[in-house]
Amino acid sequence: MKKILVIGEILVEIMAEDLDQSFLGEGKFTGPYASGAPAIFIDQVAKFHVPATILSAVGDDDFGALCIKRLSGDGVDTGAIRVITDTSTGVAFVRYNSDGSRNFIYHINNAACGRVSLDDLANIKWQELGVFHIMGSSIFNKDMFAIHKEAIKMIPDDCIISFDPNVRPEILNTDPELRDLIQELFGICKVLFVTEEELEFLSGTDSPDKALKNCFSKGIEAVIVKRGAEGASLFTDGTRYDASKIDIPAIDPTGAGDTFAGAFMAGYVLGWPLEECLETANIAGTSAVIKRGPMEGTLKLEDKDSVI
Repeated sequence: MKKILVIGEILVEIMAEDLDQSFLGEGKFTGPYASGAPAIFIDQVAKFHVPATILSAVGDDDFGALCIKRLSGDGVDTGAIRVITDTSTGVAFVRYNSDGSRNFIYHINNAACGRVSLDDLANIKWQELGVFHIMGSSIFNKDMFAIHKEAIKMIPDDCIISFDPNVRPEILNTDPELRDLIQELFGICKVLFVTEEELEFLSGTDSPDKALKNCFSKGIEAVIVKRGAEGASLFTDGTRYDASKIDIPAIDPTGAGDTFAGAFMAGYVLGWPLEECLETANIAGTSAVIKRGPMEGTLKLEDKDSVI
């Protein structure tokens, strides 16, 4: 079976315990939880027993050891995670608001995950890859730009790219280099995960039909439109599948979209019909929100028919 690769940040998350808790004063926090969007994605892939690897870096500290232990324990190949002795593992602090929004403080750029280098690409067994999953949130500095661009050159001819932009349009409007790279990835991926807003932005039209036609004209085979708690839809050229809302109280929404994409791409590699990939991803995304901690709700393959 071919392997799925993702490149990007591994960090720990520290969560405010109370709703509407401020970062401006004392408060209670829980954690550390293993986190990072690509780490959550690849953890979910591995839990479906699909070969999975992540290229990243952590500090030589307890936070880094916690993350590697968690990923390795769930079946992720951690051989491409470099442990850096003179810096620390990335940290994200998050607080939740009563209106459903979240606020984050990230310590990433100067942490270990911000020091992945082109030399680290030598740690990947490129011939084993079947999917290279790229996340817009992981292209957070110029070095990560360059690493992803070089990796695209190194993947085998039969390796497909799946892409989750996950970048707010207002950021793209102020960073032309990032915008150009996102557009480049939009033009070469085979599986695309987007919100409706991202789809309109990438395709340059506010017409859903025109946006989808634009995707298929570029060679994209499957477009998955994520709608959070309202479910998701999958479009191929001429076919639409819908996964309905699963009515369940959300405890922690962080990582739900990454879990969703991980489950979908794992099913894709396993050869499931696209409709089954979508339905299972929807269950996985819902499972992710019912436990506190961004990776605590990732779904075991054995539980996919009974977890909810």
